[in-house]
Amino acid sequence: MISNHLADTSLGRAGNPRPARLRVLLALLFLFASAAISSLHAQIGYVQQQADGSLQLHRMNADGTNDLQIGLPFTTFAFPTFSRDGTQLAVTALDPALPIERSENVFSLNTTNGAVNELTFYGDLFDSVNGVIIYNFPFYKAFSPDNSKLAVFAYIQYANASDIGTQTTTPSLEVYTAGVASAPIQVHVDKGLNGTHHGGEGVDWSPTANLLAAPLEGTANFQSGGGPGEITAIHLIEPTAGAVLAGHSQQVTFPRADSQISGSAPFLWGEHDYQPKFSPNGVGLAYVRSFQNFFLLTKPTPEPYVESIRILNLVTGADTQVIQFAPGLYITSLDWSPDGNQLIFDLGVQSTVPLGPLHSAVPETNEVYIVNSADGSGLTKVRGPGASTPAWSRTALPPPLAPNLGNISTRLGVGSGDNVLIGGFIITGSGDKNVIVRALGPSLGAAGVTGAMPDPTLELHDSTGALIASNDNWKQTQKTDLEATGLQPTNDLESAIVRRLTPGSYTAIVRGKGAATGVGLVEAYDLDGLGKLANISTRGLVQTDDNVMIGGFIVLNTGVPTEVVVRAIGPSLGTAGVTGALADPTLELHDQNGGLVASNDNWMESQKKDLEATGLQPTNDLESAIVQDLNTGAYTAIVRGKNNSTGVGLIEVYNLQ
Repeated sequence: MISNHLADTSLGRAGNPRPARLRVLLALLFLFASAAISSLHAQIGYVQQQADGSLQLHRMNADGTNDLQIGLPFTTFAFPTFSRDGTQLAVTALDPALPIERSENVFSLNTTNGAVNELTFYGDLFDSVNGVIIYNFPFYKAFSPDNSKLAVFAYIQYANASDIGTQTTTPSLEVYTAGVASAPIQVHVDKGLNGTHHGGEGVDWSPTANLLAAPLEGTANFQSGGGPGEITAIHLIEPTAGAVLAGHSQQVTFPRADSQISGSAPFLWGEHDYQPKFSPNGVGLAYVRSFQNFFLLTKPTPEPYVESIRILNLVTGADTQVIQFAPGLYITSLDWSPDGNQLIFDLGVQSTVPLGPLHSAVPETNEVYIVNSADGSGLTKVRGPGASTPAWSRTALPPPLAPNLGNISTRLGVGSGDNVLIGGFIITGSGDKNVIVRALGPSLGAAGVTGAMPDPTLELHDSTGALIASNDNWKQTQKTDLEATGLQPTNDLESAIVRRLTPGSYTAIVRGKGAATGVGLVEAYDLDGLGKLANISTRGLVQTDDNVMIGGFIVLNTGVPTEVVVRAIGPSLGTAGVTGALADPTLELHDQNGGLVASNDNWMESQKKDLEATGLQPTNDLESAIVQDLNTGAYTAIVRGKNNSTGVGLIEVYNLQ
């Protein structure tokens, strides 16, 4: 009999009771209502594969209505997971700040204020002793009931330095503390994946006890005697360091195995449990059971899996099958409705290779289904094909917010006098905004940029021109505050300012210390998403080759295209009294993959009527402008002088929403 785990806050040896780098990257993606509501009106998040293979995150009502895209600033993401109270939606994605890394991290979208936070801090590592690169993929995750911690079952992948292909993959169960930039607690390292067991595939945190549920590789005696055979079982585990090895865990599902070597059709089979999910009241534990059969002599590869969904009652110990599917169909993700009366899951054709079936479904065959949890009745397809990894929230969403511009940056050669780098941005709305502004130089040289600024200084001015703050080397003034953001520069000679700003226009000025010159970068990061980072501009000396003006910005929205005007200004600066203005600027707009979105030389030649309709057309015919609807993502605007001319130029981005 399974003991009543709900009465304990933790597990001790032999089951005896025992006493009981949050980094904001982007903001204002979308907003949820916060009141608890029925399952019908709660929101379901899921991933939709597009015809070109790209992914979109969607949310919809339980009946399939009100389906809208959730804008994300990531090119890849997986396994959306809601917190118990519905205030957080976590996804696993590549870090936009680390584009050359293969490891992924968990990011959470705050459904109350729209902020995006990084919750894990994995990165590529090189093991020089063994000559391998270590990658991390934290696919499976669960929030603690109070959202203060995040449990992650990450896949640690070891690959040859000269080969991205996997050598071995090992699941590691870890717990991160929100707001603490420190190493996670390592709860358990499971057996390396071998293509058979499902260890590491899923994790959940009990809503009523300080316990995790996770699948671990194990063995079971054969039903006919002898053995043992390999199985995967669900365990309840304390979220403490080394809990499994210390005996602070308990197996609660008991999959079987058997084998027959003699006879004309010898076989070997085993059951493997994965994707555990606690019911809203913590009494039920839903999971997927995979039956794997291998005819040892008559077939060269294992049979397609037979998948079923089961529910374990943690009070009575009753383990009941809810529904079973035909061989060759695979379940990747599972979740409960807020009232506990239904289960949602995806189902697709199992992927196969010459060596046999894989632990995945063919992406384009995935579909999302709902079934009654009591008896498996009412099976209903709500999305497909290409829809996968559904998660059921406890809240509904209001209409999408107006799109927003997020983090901005401009790289340019920094001169002296009027040729310093001047960056401007506007905060709109009624709320103050926490912003960090950085001036980078030496780290650009480390990244391969020729002639980088050796020691930049930074000033921040308000709309009247008054100096708000200044910095030379970032560690000299706001070291603790900057480190708390996780966005402190990597070189001590670089400058940064973190400040809470009221709505208005602001200017950041980057100079070289001692009138030094070189290529510099000015950046502004939105830290909390409570205001709106709107129109942005940068003025500086536009040169040639690597020293052209490069402006970057991120569009944040909720699936609604953002209308943006980008301008490259030159001659009108001369009219305004700026010496050495760029005579004839050209403009290119690129997406985050480097693809050309649009280009322009003289603004009247292409989009004259559209630009005039905005009222933002340049005042000089030789200046350039682009008006464009942009989806969520990172964009780069490049300003050059026509025929390699040089001079002081201005790049501007206007959010028209």
